[in-house]
Formats: sequence, structure tokens, C-alpha cells
Amino acid sequence: MPSGRRILSRVQTASSSAHKCYSSNSYSEERENVIPLVSMVTLPRHGYLPDIPRENNLLFEFLLYMLGVLILFLQYVNLYKTVWWLPHSHANYALNFYLIDPYLVSFLLLLMSRRLVWCFVQEVYGSKNKKSVLYWFVQLIKLVIVTGILGTFCWSAYHVIVRYSFVNSLFLCYPLATYLILFGFTLKPIFQRNLLWPCQVVDKSVSPSSQKHKNSQDSSHTSSEDSVLSHTCTLTPDIVREEVECLKLDFNNRVKQVLFNSMLTAYYMAFVPLCFAQHVQNNCDSCWNTLYYDTYWVGQHVCLAWLCAFLLLIVHFLPPQYLDLLHKCALHLGRWQKVEGRHAHVPYNPWSELQVWPPGVLVKHVRGLFRAEGINITAEPGNSMHSRFYFLFHWPLRITNYLLFLSFTLVIYQFVRLLLCTEWNHIVSLALMLFCCDYTLFKLFRDRVILTSTYKDEEEKGDNSH
Repeated sequence: MPSGRRILSRVQTASSSAHKCYSSNSYSEERENVIPLVSMVTLPRHGYLPDIPRENNLLFEFLLYMLGVLILFLQYVNLYKTVWWLPHSHANYALNFYLIDPYLVSFLLLLMSRRLVWCFVQEVYGSKNKKSVLYWFVQLIKLVIVTGILGTFCWSAYHVIVRYSFVNSLFLCYPLATYLILFGFTLKPIFQRNLLWPCQVVDKSVSPSSQKHKNSQDSSHTSSEDSVLSHTCTLTPDIVREEVECLKLDFNNRVKQVLFNSMLTAYYMAFVPLCFAQHVQNNCDSCWNTLYYDTYWVGQHVCLAWLCAFLLLIVHFLPPQYLDLLHKCALHLGRWQKVEGRHAHVPYNPWSELQVWPPGVLVKHVRGLFRAEGINITAEPGNSMHSRFYFLFHWPLRITNYLLFLSFTLVIYQFVRLLLCTEWNHIVSLALMLFCCDYTLFKLFRDRVILTSTYKDEEEKGDNSH
């Protein structure tokens, strides 16, 4: 028995030593055939997006203000229209102008001019030389305009509060609750310039000489305090994730500004006139005639006003250069797709935050097993913010297609409703609102055509590189 055990141990020792020798040789051969992950990583090839002309901030604010004035006018048309052409009509004009409160109109127009006035104060200088007469003349004009607008606004607000009940006056303060929900207890979004209007977009992959020349041209229109959004083609994961975080915050701020300002335009210019609608008073003080209006139509006008203002704002705040910047950053970010089920015998790599991963690689993270998707993957596995960012912007036309579909649907709806209208105020209201939506649809369609051509060249470059 002892000799048998010794013979068995020798056999096991010999077989184990032979297995170790074979495994070490095979491991050395496998290591020679393994391709390093670093050599599989390549920088994405970006297409060149030409400069697409768009209106400056002052012109845009003027267009937005005129849209609000048009919305207010059309809502008063829907409320106080008359049938003056009938032979026995007591009205001599198309509207009952005596029912329109001039103090309320003045209050609403001055309130909605705040962005236009603030943009004029910040962007119009006349001359950059503070010693010139033109510079101080422009500053004097600004002071007179701001003082006159504030005085008239306070005078109109006083008469509105005195004339109407306290409950009606509360309708003018409800948007403050929306502001607190979106921005919190801060006045920064109201006065900080880079939150009121979109920041500049800079691509650091462009040659320094051309970029320097472009920045020198842009500096004449903007102050040195404006923040500039930039993109850097790099293989450093920390820089990519930091850039994604910065762009995510900026994108959220832009969407908040679009939602808040479009809501204000629809609320004050379309909904508040309904809350302050006046009835017709007869000869006696206690006799009133009820004001009848089409509830569905005025409600539809409120919704159309919000959609038109929303599209006009978001097209300005999300220009093609900005969407192209987000797309380039998303290509460097990539995405991790979680692998479900048990994969005990599947080879994987431990995830490292300092590593740029090629597509198709399996990594092990504390949140599970993930597969890499994209060109370069620098995202954190299981990070929902990184996944949403890649989903929204890795396909460059996603946001543009969504907006184009919404704008096209809105135009088709208004056109069909216009064909079915029989009342004169409905025809005027829809025709003018349709004209405003056509302007936004044209800009979106133009951007869609240019972006399609640009990214088609980008895909061809990527195919040639592979």
C-alpha cells in the first residue's frame, strides 16, 4: 500500500509538471498572438460642417417679441370680434375696442419686452471706445429707454391691480412658481448672458490660425465674459467625460430656457386675456351682458401659441453647430450595453476609468458585465446619464428630425383647419400663425439638408478608414 501511494504520487507529479509545462508554453504562444486593446482604438473622423447663417440675438428677440404681439392681437380678435358688415349691426368696427383694457395691454407688452430691452442694453454699444461721444450717447439712450419702460410698467401694473380683483391679479404671478421649479431660488438665469442666449461653439480640431481669425471676428459681437463651448478630439477618458458633463449642463439650461420662455409667451399673450375678459355693460350699473366666445378655439390658440414660440426658441437655442458639437462628443463617449444572464466562462477585462475601449469588448464592472458599443468608449458602465447622452446625440439627425416632424405636423394641422374655417376671425388667426410656423419649418428643413450632406461625407470617411 505505501509503495502504491508513492507510485501514484509520482504519476500525478509527472502529469502535473507536464501539464504546467504545456500550459505555460500555450500561454506564451497566446500572448504572442493577442492584439493589445490600445492598438484597436482609433479617433473618430468628423465631417466638416459649413457655417450656416442665422439671426443674431437682437434680431431673434425682436422676432420673438413680434410673435408675442401677434398672439395677443389674435386672441383679442377671437374674444371681441364683431359682425360689422350686417345691415342691422350696432358695431362700426371689426372689434369692440372699448372692451380692451389699455392698461392690461400696456402691462403685457412691456412685460414681454424684457428680453428685447435687456438684449439691446447688453449688445448695443455704438462704439467700444469709452472716450468717444457716440459711446456715451448710446448709454444715455439706454438709460432713457429703461427708465421710461420701468416707469410705464409700474404705472400700468398699478391700474391693473386697482381695477381688478385680487384673485384676477394673482393670475399675473403664477409663472413665478414655474420659474422656481425650473431654476430654484436664483436670479442667475435672468441676468447672466450665457444663460439668456446661446454660447459660442468652438471646435478645437480646426487649425489654430483659422480658429484664431474666427474668434477675433466673433469678439466684436460678444463680450469677453461669455463662455465658449468647445470640443477636443482626444483619447483621454477623463477629458471626454468632463466635456460630456459640461455639455449636459449647458443642454439642460437651454431646454429650461426654451420651456420657460415659450410658456411665458403663451401664458401672458394668450391665456391672461381670457382671465381678464370684460363683459358688455348696459345703461344701468348692475346690468351686464355675458361675453360669449368659442372656448375650443381660444384654447386651441393658446396651444398653438405655445408650440410656435417653443419651435422658434428651440431652433435658435439648438443651432446646427451646437448639435454637431454634441454629436462629436457622443462619438468619443460611446455606450456600454449590459449583458444579461450568466457568463461564467466568457473572457472579459476589468473596467478601468483610464482606458479607452474599442467596440465589442466585454468588461466587468461592479454593476455587472457590459459590452462596448460605438467607436470609442470612455463612458462609465451603468451610468444612465452617459447612456441618455449617447442615445440622443450619437445619431446626428435625431433632434433635428424630431423638431422637423413636430413643425411639419403643426403646419399640416393649421393648413387643414384653415381649409375648414368659415368665420373671418378664424381665417385671420390661422393664416397669420401659419406664416410664423412656416418660417421655423423652412429653417429646420434647410438645416436638415445641410446636416444630411455633411454626415454622409463623415460616414464615407469612416468607411474608408476601416
